Amino acid sequence: MRALRAWDVAFAVVVAVHLGAQAVDSRVLADGTQVLLVPALAGAVWSRSGLPHRSAALRAYAGGLVFSWIGDAAPRVLDGDGGFVAMVSAFLVAQMCFLAAFLLLSDRRPSIGVIVAYLAGFVGLFAACATGAGALLPLVAVYGIVLVAVAATATTVSRKVGLGGVLFFFSDSLIALESFSSWYETPLHDLLVMTTYIAAQILFAAGLLGRWRADQHATGSQPSPATGASSGRPDPSRRSSSSGSSTG
Repeated sequence: MRALRAWDVAFAVVVAVHLGAQAVDSRVLADGTQVLLVPALAGAVWSRSGLPHRSAALRAYAGGLVFSWIGDAAPRVLDGDGGFVAMVSAFLVAQMCFLAAFLLLSDRRPSIGVIVAYLAGFVGLFAACATGAGALLPLVAVYGIVLVAVAATATTVSRKVGLGGVLFFFSDSLIALESFSSWYETPLHDLLVMTTYIAAQILFAAGLLGRWRADQHATGSQPSPATGASSGRPDPSRRSSSSGSSTG
């Protein structure tokens, strides 16, 4: 319990300091705290008890966090187009990991309406960025298609995860517009991008944790290796320790 509270407090402090730094345009403090966001979130998630540690879905989600952290750190290490390409490439892998986790946990397809809405948003964004993207246009296109798949599939996992997909799509759209369009300009752009990005990561984490808890409570048995959902088969190794403490 103490570890859980410590990680939660640490994450809350990092978020508050980072967003405050963005609001006052303190670049050094904003850059320094941005690379701490995902590690602090990961600590808060993995300090929870009852995680399905052997599940492929959890491993895929962990991969998404690792590459999200690389994407956050890349522009702080590399300058110019190199930093941007490294950031987008890392987040592309992160989104593919998130997509894998969602597919493992989902038992249905996104609705046609959701797919059409995200595709329409992507087409509009692509058109707005096509002229300015230049040689980076293929990378932008691939990332956008994967982002649509992630955001749409997120709606099949839970409402929280689905809302996280909306915010991730919105946040990345703002980055694309600021990078490649000539007409986009908004006050506190970085603050808006980071607020929606952090909220998306929180909603992904909260939604997945809630899904895993619900799956385990529904059957009262061990999670399956593939999804983290309970298999419905009793585990003899746990019969003698039902009154003991749970593992983290």
